[in-house]
Amino acid sequence: MDSNAIFRLAAAGLSGLVLFAAALALREPDVPEPIRVFPAVVSADPLAAELTRCRNLGLEAAGNQACEEAWAESRARFFSAPSVSQEH
Repeated sequence: MDSNAIFRLAAAGLSGLVLFAAALALREPDVPEPIRVFPAVVSADPLAAELTRCRNLGLEAAGNQACEEAWAESRARFFSAPSVSQEH
């Protein structure tokens, strides 16, 4: 085979690959991911509401006495042992 035949064969193969890639890209339209909106959760728990308020305060919450108390209560609830009733 001479170099022109090899060049033509390579060009044809490359053109085929480009057409194949284009066909794959155009096969499915790009569908944007749906935007997920989570509804605001309104809690009847006053501690949860206070913790949310403290979270929204950011760094200002570090010196806030009410936030310190809310965090202490949250830690106490988290680390307290659950009451388990054992029935025989």
